[in-house]
Amino acid sequence: MPRSHQVLGIAIVAVVGIWGCSRAPSADSASATAEKLKSVETKLARLEEDFRAAASARDQLSLKLHAAENARTALQAEVAKLARDMKAKDDVIQTRTAERDQALNQLKLLKDGLKEILTKLEEGPKSDGAPTVPVIPASNFKPDIPPSPVPSAPPSK
Repeated sequence: MPRSHQVLGIAIVAVVGIWGCSRAPSADSASATAEKLKSVETKLARLEEDFRAAASARDQLSLKLHAAENARTALQAEVAKLARDMKAKDDVIQTRTAERDQALNQLKLLKDGLKEILTKLEEGPKSDGAPTVPVIPASNFKPDIPPSPVPSAPPSK
């Protein structure tokens, strides 16, 4: 018997299940289903609008990203060009600085030489008796008189 009770229980559950599934929905459940369907459709429409808005925003951001990458590439090229120009100008500056230093050294040597000449002139002629400026005759005529070491006055006529 216990086995027949189990079969009878399963048969009752199956009959009740078939009867419940075959029943037509009631008016309350039909209106609830319609409302649920309407809310799902509304939600679907809202999600589709959100998807379109997100896709549009994605496309705009993609364009902005592309433009930013192009600008970055152009700026990198400009930075490289400016770096080359700066290096060339640094080389020119180094050359000009070396030229300036060389000119300053030459000027210093010239200044020291002029100071030396001025001090010799200020000291006056040496006391050895010889004139500091050599006397050069103006003509080819050689007088029999030896020239004096220091001419004191021109001869009178």
